[in-house]
Amino acid sequence: MWNAKNNGMSAEELLSLVRGGETSLIQFKENVTNAVSIAQEMVAFSNSKGGQILIGINDKTGEATGLSFQDIQRINNLLTTAANEHVKSPIIIETETVAVKDKQVIVVRVPEGVDKPYKDNSGLIFVKNGADKRKVTSNEELSRLLQGSGNLYAEEQILHHCTYE
Repeated sequence: MWNAKNNGMSAEELLSLVRGGETSLIQFKENVTNAVSIAQEMVAFSNSKGGQILIGINDKTGEATGLSFQDIQRINNLLTTAANEHVKSPIIIETETVAVKDKQVIVVRVPEGVDKPYKDNSGLIFVKNGADKRKVTSNEELSRLLQGSGNLYAEEQILHHCTYE
């Protein structure tokens, strides 16, 4: 839908995403005020297939509520802080402001990570689960994240209850 060769996302493309509702690749936020909370969303996207956060969209109605110029400046700073300081390893995000019916919406693109598993500052690991996120708690799932990133190889896994003969 978006690539560096064009001028970004059109209002029509954004509205099409909104009509599709929240999914494992799209998250709506009316506003963002907490770096820790948005960092956890970024962690979940980075540990999954990546995705986009649309800020200025009501997550209950899909209505474009929009953001003021001051909100856009504040949120962009908060997003950068979250991606750099509240996600371990830090990630690179892309942001864009799209005008929809005289309302300004921030589109945040979070890439799928190459250094999985990503964690928040508390060491919690999240993945996308449909439109929501959930904590990773099992060692097996953690192993899959590591293996999927190329940071753990099958021949390096510890096998419990095995003998060497």
